[in-house]
Amino acid sequence: MAALAAIAFSACSSSDDDEGSMSEGYNVSEGEIMDLNEEALGNWDKGYVVKSGVFLSKVNGGSSVSGTRRLASADEKVLNTETLFFSNKEGTVKATLLINKEDNRPLQFVMKDCVLNFSFLNDEVLELVYQDGSGLKYVDQIQYNKEALDAALAAADYKNGLQNSIFYFVKVTDLSKLVSYPSVVAAIKYFHEALGLHYNGNETTAQEAGVSVGSDGVANVAKEAEQFENEVSEKVYNTITIWTGQASFKVGGSSCTLSGTVFCSDPLFAEAGEFGILCDKDPDKLVLGQAEFEGTGTLKDGNNFDVDFRGFKSLTTYYYRAFYKFKDGATRGDLVLDAKQKANETTIYDQTIKQFTTDENRLTVDVVMVMDISGSMSGEINMVKNNATSFYNLFKEKCDAADIHLVGLNAQVITFSDINVDGEDALTASGVYNLQNAEEKSAFESFVDDISLSYGGDAPESALEALGTAFSRPDWGTDDGFHRQVVILWTDATYKVVNTNIWGGSDTKEGYRAFTYDEVYSLWNAMPTGRRMILFAPYGQSDASIDGDWRNFDSWKNVLHIESTESNLRNFGTSLDFIISELTGKESTESAMPARYARLYSAGKRPVVTGNANR
Repeated sequence: MAALAAIAFSACSSSDDDEGSMSEGYNVSEGEIMDLNEEALGNWDKGYVVKSGVFLSKVNGGSSVSGTRRLASADEKVLNTETLFFSNKEGTVKATLLINKEDNRPLQFVMKDCVLNFSFLNDEVLELVYQDGSGLKYVDQIQYNKEALDAALAAADYKNGLQNSIFYFVKVTDLSKLVSYPSVVAAIKYFHEALGLHYNGNETTAQEAGVSVGSDGVANVAKEAEQFENEVSEKVYNTITIWTGQASFKVGGSSCTLSGTVFCSDPLFAEAGEFGILCDKDPDKLVLGQAEFEGTGTLKDGNNFDVDFRGFKSLTTYYYRAFYKFKDGATRGDLVLDAKQKANETTIYDQTIKQFTTDENRLTVDVVMVMDISGSMSGEINMVKNNATSFYNLFKEKCDAADIHLVGLNAQVITFSDINVDGEDALTASGVYNLQNAEEKSAFESFVDDISLSYGGDAPESALEALGTAFSRPDWGTDDGFHRQVVILWTDATYKVVNTNIWGGSDTKEGYRAFTYDEVYSLWNAMPTGRRMILFAPYGQSDASIDGDWRNFDSWKNVLHIESTESNLRNFGTSLDFIISELTGKESTESAMPARYARLYSAGKRPVVTGNANR
C-alpha cells in the first residue's frame, strides 16, 4: 500500500472547485433530502440526494465491508466507523468524511490531494490539522462542548442517518479557521448546507433524481465513490501519522501531562506498535534512546493519548514531540508509516516540535485525616495520632529537599466509629487548620491529642460516612496544577455496609447521612484531579452481608492501600516518601514507592509514566 505522500498532492489550497460553478442540480426540490433507492447504491449502504449532489454512506465492518477496507484483526473486530462520501453534481468536488460511530465525532476529511485531521484533546478542545504532500500543518484550536452538542443532537431528533452523521462535523468545523484552504472550505460547505435541509423521507430512483446509472443499474456516482475510496481514501486510512498535542501541568514546575494523537483509522495501529512522547531541554535529542524524558501512552479514546512526566526543573524551557514505533521491529498488515515522518522502516516522529516553560515549583496541599476511634484501635491510636501531628514537619522537610515551595498546608481531622451504637459521637469533624500558622498548628495538635476512643460495637465501622464527608467538603481548592487534595484514612476494621446492623439500631438517626459504596466512589471521582488517598486498612472481610472489603478501593484512581499492621503504622515516614513523590511529582511512582506496596498501585490507577524513572 502506498504511503500518503504517494498521493498526487497538488494545490489543495486553490479555489478551482468553487460551488459557484454548479448547474441547476438534481431533480430534487430545493432544501430537501431524499433517499436514493438501494438498487443504485452498489457497495454502499445508504444514499442521499440533494439539489447540489449525492452523499453515500458505508459502515466499516460487518457484511458491508468492501474488499479494500479490511477488518482490523483475525478475530473480525468491527471497525466502528462510517465513511461518508460526497460528490457534487458536476463531479468537480469529491471528498470522504470518516466518522467515529462511538460518539459521532469526525476523524478525517479526505480530498484528492489533502486531508483535514481532527485531534480531540478532550471534550472541550479540538485541534484541526491540515495535511498535504509537504506534511502536517497546524490549523487552529477550536473550543467546543461535547455534552452540549450531544444534547443538541438528541433534541434535533433527525430522522435520517445523513444529518445524524454530519452533525458533529458541521458544528465543530469552524470555516473561519480554514480561510487559507478555500477548496476545503468549498467542499465542507456542502455538508453545512445539508445539515439545514428538510428530510422528506421519500425514496427516489436514480433515474427520477437525474443521477446517471450504468447498464447494471448502479449509479455512476457510486462507482466513482468506490474508485475514490480505493485510490485516495484507503491510502490515508491505513497510513499512520503521529501528532504532538498540548501540555498541561500537574504541579506548576515539576510535573506535566503531554498529549498526542495517532491519525490512523485502522484500530490495528494500537496493537501493532507503541506511541508516546519524547521531551528534553535540547530539541536535537528528541529521538528514542537520547531524550531525557520518554514515555509511552495509552489511548483515552480511539486515537488520543496522554503521557505523564515528572521531575522537570522549575523555570526551564523543554521541547517535546510524539513518536510511533512498530513493535518487535516489524510492520503489521497493510499499515504504512507516514513517509514524511519516517526515521526508519519502523519509527516515525512528528516533525513539529513544541515547547513549554515550567513555572515555579509551588504547591498547596489540603489534607483530611480520617481516623477510626472505635475501641479496637486501642493498640494503634497513639501511633495514628503521632502520624497526624508529625505530618507537617515531615512533609515540609521533603518539599524543601525537592526544591518545592510549599505555599500552604491545610489540615482537617474526621473521626468515626459506629453510628448504631455511638450515635452522634460516631462522626465528628474538626475545623480546617492552616499548619503554616504557628497558632493554628498548635490548635491542630491539641485537637489530635484530645482524641479518645469510643465503643464501636460490631466489627464494621461507619467509614463510608467518614469518607463521604471528607470527599464532600466544599473548599478543596483550585484544580489548576498547583494544588493537591489528600485523604489519609487509618482503620483496623472493615467498613459498614449501609442499612445492616446486627445490634438492632437504626441507620437513619437524626443528622446522620448514610453513604453507599457507589455514592462514595462518585464523590471521589468528582473531586479535583489532584486528589490522592492513602488507606491504612485491613485486607479481606468477615461477612459480606454486614461489612465491606477495603480491597474494593484498590481499583480507584490515585489510591494506595496499605495493610494496617503495627509495623506499617510505625513506618509512616516510609509511606510518606511515596506520598511526597506523588504530590510533588519529583520521582516516578515505581521508583518512589516502597517495594512492598508497589503491587497495590497498578498502572490502571493513573496514566503510565515516565521513561527514565530515576531522573
